Amino acid sequence: MSTEFVPAAEVRPVTFAVHASDHIERGHRRGEELRTGIASTLVAYRRYFSHLSITEAAVASAAVSSWRQLQDWWPTGAEEVEAVAAGASIAVTELMEIIARTEIMTLAAAAPTECSTVSHTSPGASVAAQNWDWAADFSTLWHFNDVGSVPGQHRHVGIAEFGMLGKIGLNEAGVGVLLNILKHAGDEAGGVPIHMILARVLAEADTLTEALEIIDSAPTSSSSVITVITAEAAVQVEIAGELKRERRARSARGADGATGASGFLLHTNHFLHPDLLDGALELRPDSTSQERYRHLAEAVVRFEAERALARGGEAPAGGAASSGDVAEPAPVTVGDLTKLLTTGPGEAPVCCTPAPGAAYGNRSATLVSVRIDPARKQIDLAPGSPADGLHGNRRFQL
Repeated sequence: MSTEFVPAAEVRPVTFAVHASDHIERGHRRGEELRTGIASTLVAYRRYFSHLSITEAAVASAAVSSWRQLQDWWPTGAEEVEAVAAGASIAVTELMEIIARTEIMTLAAAAPTECSTVSHTSPGASVAAQNWDWAADFSTLWHFNDVGSVPGQHRHVGIAEFGMLGKIGLNEAGVGVLLNILKHAGDEAGGVPIHMILARVLAEADTLTEALEIIDSAPTSSSSVITVITAEAAVQVEIAGELKRERRARSARGADGATGASGFLLHTNHFLHPDLLDGALELRPDSTSQERYRHLAEAVVRFEAERALARGGEAPAGGAASSGDVAEPAPVTVGDLTKLLTTGPGEAPVCCTPAPGAAYGNRSATLVSVRIDPARKQIDLAPGSPADGLHGNRRFQL
């Protein structure tokens, strides 16, 4: 197998746009139309699991366990997964090796870091953006995912790895999700796949509250943080094995939260909620998560200070708006978030590029830049990182 990979910014992904009468037909269509990509992704993950010293038997066992949990937790989703497998002419437990890849990776000592996420809560105009970092060898193994509505489910658009029903995205009700992987001492394989939780939120949630209820109801076993974004607000749900805790942004209205003086929430790949710090781990010994988080926090302080000056107030030491401001601040936009997520040489790798000559398994890259504006029902998806210029950007209007 070739050791080369396609640079993320050069990828022009296919668009899977499906309209069907029900979820089972939709699943069959996914499996049939994306059969080649699913097969390639399964081969790629099996190679990757082997690289992480996870045995074939352990992979198979974890996939079966996650499949059983999924059937109990979301029977409709399990039926669609079964239809995808049938359409792709593979066993459903083989497909689950892709869908439950995050849970399977808990069996490894370390895995690549992935993802930096920024959101801003402003009632009626909240926005979020993410650099999705993953192994560079998977740069061609994802697609634009435009999933038509079926009875009881919303249309939703985003990105998905081949074989997954959904991943990062936004639905027509204005509910979006983003994802960062985390690691905790209590992690185990076999829980409901985090990617099926994302898919269910996108398919079923009408509101922020419903999205949070879906996440809370899932019997999870591995660690991640899901950022739920609606026009109303952004909420981070940190998941440590079975435990879940929410983080919300502070604002001038005094909401409970953790990060930012005027609505910002940041996340990279380490736990932040105090209830979950006992047992929290870095993804790998050379993780850049702390460095990236500090860079983003400092960038937010500078951004807030510049906004305060631009509207005629003083730039406070902490970067928050001062009481002497003479004008209301302009809304924070997805463009503003993109600038915060853009880094270059010598800075923390919020924009992640593999080092020249990096070996297989040690070459992470920002594969996709995601920007979500729920109030406008818009999602922008661009191969590569913001530093690459967003030349392949696609804007979807729901």
